[in-house]
Amino acid sequence: MLTTITTTMDLLYRKYLIPMILLNSEGEIQNPNTSWQTKESLRKQLHKIDSSKINLYHMGTYMFGLLPFVHHEEQYFMIVGPCGVIGTAEESCFFLGHEYHYQVHYSKEDKYSFEEFITLLHVILTHEVLDKDKIHWSYQNQDTSQKVKTEFNLEQNLYDRRANEASFDSYQFELRYIEYIKRNEPEKVAWVFKKMTETYQVDLSPFQLEGLKLKFSAFVAVVTRMTIDEGVPINQAFGLSDSLIQGLVNIHSVDECLRYIKEATYRFMDLLKSYPLAEKSLLVKTIVNYIDDHLYEKVTMEQLTSITNKHRTHIANQFKKEMNQTIHTYIQERKIEEAKHLLLFTDNSFEEIASLLAFSSQSHFIQVFKKVTGITPKTYKTTHYAYALA
Repeated sequence: MLTTITTTMDLLYRKYLIPMILLNSEGEIQNPNTSWQTKESLRKQLHKIDSSKINLYHMGTYMFGLLPFVHHEEQYFMIVGPCGVIGTAEESCFFLGHEYHYQVHYSKEDKYSFEEFITLLHVILTHEVLDKDKIHWSYQNQDTSQKVKTEFNLEQNLYDRRANEASFDSYQFELRYIEYIKRNEPEKVAWVFKKMTETYQVDLSPFQLEGLKLKFSAFVAVVTRMTIDEGVPINQAFGLSDSLIQGLVNIHSVDECLRYIKEATYRFMDLLKSYPLAEKSLLVKTIVNYIDDHLYEKVTMEQLTSITNKHRTHIANQFKKEMNQTIHTYIQERKIEEAKHLLLFTDNSFEEIASLLAFSSQSHFIQVFKKVTGITPKTYKTTHYAYALA
């Protein structure tokens, strides 16, 4: 019985608009119901497929995959696609002798999103986690020399932007954006990104697009350094950086580039989540995570000794040794960082913010804010509020 598989195919297609064709071991279509038969060349290819691997194909303007799996001891194959490549101008493509139309029969994704869809499908069909080493990509008409030249130019652009300390138009946007990535706060990232896309005025021209790509390269450079500082291994950080920058060659409109920036943001957040405070001890990680999870509460040494089962003197000394500051100072700085967001992006009064962040009084909040930042909350809001809305 293939009811479960065919139902899964229908539900996934409605959600992602990525076509799927189910074949048996002889290359006969099992789903969807159609009189169309696979080409003889494809039928022969199925018998050559290594059932231990998943073959994905990048054809320039579209992608598709061939996923072998076993169901009730019977061998099956799932043809996944076509899936358009984000950034390409084509509105249709021919796949296995049939014409598919963008947004009618298929969606457009980047390589990584398509691979994630294949991974999801594999888990559903086999109930096993997919080993990334089993995914094999093939590329059609790939000009190696041009690829090397493009990568060199992109890396040269990246170096130039780093050397010139380029940033987004709004310095405040960059500071907020990077801080929210570091703190893994996707809702705040989405808010800042939405504000940026609303206020960033740009014409759809090659010159403006190239400028945005350079801004993206600068953004990736800055965030890559930040992730390394936060404990992500260098190879992991630059591996993601390189792949994101190389992907710019497939972006051909400002709208797609902005979407790509947002996607890159979430990929860095996922990377950071994989290596939180990698170089710190378990004791310090526990303390930091507890403080960050309780910013809107009063955090005491008694609570920290309770959750760590360590003496207060020991945790105080170890924290200062690894973090180069006292626990009390760290708590104050984290609360003030949160207060900055509340000042810029909410209508809360100073008194309300003080109460939300568990300061003893409004005057105490103002005193700590000035101690940490060198200015009062009022001065900070007056100085930066225009940038937050610009």
